[in-house]
Amino acid sequence: MKLLDNKRSELITIILVVIIIAFLIGWLVSFGSRECRSDNDCADDHYCGSDFACHKMPVIEKTIVKNNLIIPSAIIGAAIIIAAFILKSGRISFGRKKRDTQSEIHEESKHEEHEKPKMP
Repeated sequence: MKLLDNKRSELITIILVVIIIAFLIGWLVSFGSRECRSDNDCADDHYCGSDFACHKMPVIEKTIVKNNLIIPSAIIGAAIIIAAFILKSGRISFGRKKRDTQSEIHEESKHEEHEKPKMP
C-alpha cells in the first residue's frame, strides 16, 4: 500500500496514537479522582452528586397550615337563618307585591270612571 509506505503516513499514525493515549490517560485520571460512584460510597447523611462528589442532603422543613373555618361558617350560617326569617316574615319583599285582584280591580274601575270625561 502506498499510504503506509511514505513518511507522512507514519507521522499521521504516530499523532493519532499519541492523541488516543492522551485521551485514555485523561479518562483514567478523571475516573480515578472520583470521590464516589454511588450513594453507598458516601456517609449516611450524604449523597453522590453528578460531579461524583459527596454532598450533604438538604433538610427540607415542612410547614403545616391549619385553617380554622368554624367562625366563618358560623357567620354564613347565621346570615342564612336571618335571611330565611326576613323572607318568611314578609317585611322586605324582593319581588312584586301580591295583589288582591278583586278589590284592586274594583278600585281601579272607580278611578277610571272619575277620570274619563263624559262624552255628550
